[in-house]
This record gives sequence, C-alpha cells and structure tokens, in this order.
Amino acid sequence: MFTYEPGFPSGYAPGGAYYDLPTPTTETYFGFWWKPSNPWQSHASGVNKIALLFPVTPAAGTIYIMMFFDGHKYTIQTETTFDTDTRRLEPNLTATPVVLGKWHQIEWYVRYSSSPSSHNGVVRWWLDGVPQGAYADLQMPPDPGFIEYTVRPIWGGGVGETKKQRDSFSYGPVHISKH
Repeated sequence: MFTYEPGFPSGYAPGGAYYDLPTPTTETYFGFWWKPSNPWQSHASGVNKIALLFPVTPAAGTIYIMMFFDGHKYTIQTETTFDTDTRRLEPNLTATPVVLGKWHQIEWYVRYSSSPSSHNGVVRWWLDGVPQGAYADLQMPPDPGFIEYTVRPIWGGGVGETKKQRDSFSYGPVHISKH
C-alpha cells in the first residue's frame, strides 16, 4: 500500500516498486490487482498514475496507465509521453467506471511499432476482464524496447497541488510476461 498523507505534493509518488529486464522487450503483458482508497482526492488534471513502462532510452518518454477523473467518473486510461507520440488514450471500447475502495484487476498489453517511423504500435487494456481500450497506431521510440516495469502511483499530471486528505493505492499480485 502506498499512502498519500495530507500535504503530499502533486507530481510525486509516495513510493514504488520496479522490475528491470535483463534484455529489452518489444511486446509485453503487465497485469496486477489494484485498489484506490475511498474516498479519493483526484488531481485537478484528472491524472492519477498507477503503473509505467520505460523504454531503453529514458529521455524518449514513457507509457503509463492511470485512473483518470473527467469531473464525473473515474476510468482507466493510458498515456504515451514519447517524443514521437504524446497523447492521452481514452477508453474506446468500454469505459467501465472505477469503483473506489474495491479491488480491480488491471491488464495491459503493449507492443512496439515495427520500425521507429511506423505508426503501428499497439496498446490494449482491460479492467476486471472487460476490454477498455485498443489502439494500433502508436509510434514508439527508436530503441530496442521496454526495459523497466514500474508500479509507482504518481499523483497528478503536474505540480502545484497538495493532498487535503489521506488517500492510498494498494497493489496485489503482479504478473509480467514478455515476448
């Protein structure tokens, strides 16, 4: 469990767990159990990061999965922050609302584009076994692939806010596979 105490600043995580691969992979599955506290104070940006995948070239950016708040409900979304492709990917199959205080199973599949100039990288994700999003037009960095899996609950998409209440993200078993 990672706990955010009142006064915790945005743009940071209260901790994290990392798994570094011995060799990069261009195709991966990252599944885990996760529970947000109830209540939960969202960041004004709506961004509440859950887990991240880092490519070999850290300066090239990352891809992460998050609980996003649109002002009405929380959904699971993905965002790429690559130099070659930066955008928030909303659920385009099903937008299952996240139930605060409940354990959820998150599954996340990512595949690199076939070349640095191709826009055919893939991301798919599921919440509690229900497909949420599927995109097949990502442009990945010009490097050998992902090298690090991170469970690091970064609160917010920017700095300047602080937590007003005690919140937490809990994580259960994690499963990683690579091709």
